[in-house]
Amino acid sequence: MAKAETDEKVMAMVEAELKKNPNVSVDELKKKATSINRKISSLTARQFHARYPLQVKRRKASGTRTSAPAKKAATKPTRRAPRRSAPKAASPAPASAVGADRDAIRSAFLSFATDLAAAEQRKDVVKVLAGVDKYVDQVARAAAK
Repeated sequence: MAKAETDEKVMAMVEAELKKNPNVSVDELKKKATSINRKISSLTARQFHARYPLQVKRRKASGTRTSAPAKKAATKPTRRAPRRSAPKAASPAPASAVGADRDAIRSAFLSFATDLAAAEQRKDVVKVLAGVDKYVDQVARAAAK
């Protein structure tokens, strides 16, 4: 199972519902989605959430980030190695400067992450990871533009 199958009608309904009421429950959304596509009933609430509401929320969040970054949890201080003053390498030029298609690269990474998140069993994760060259090729093509 390389990529989770999504129903565009269900995706559109979920997007509309979340736009109307961002706090709508996953159970309510799943119930409405089941009336559109009966196959949705076989998904667990977690699987449904990963395939539909989460993807809508990620797309919405990728446009602009309006919330403040989360605070880091307090951790126990650790011993660190002393800092060495080695010369730092020059940072690579931004993607826009080298002519890379940033949206295509981002799309390839999101596709990889979506496929990985949709993997339900260990063997599915292995299949996605075994096909990583497909995503690397997509990024390489986009970077070459």
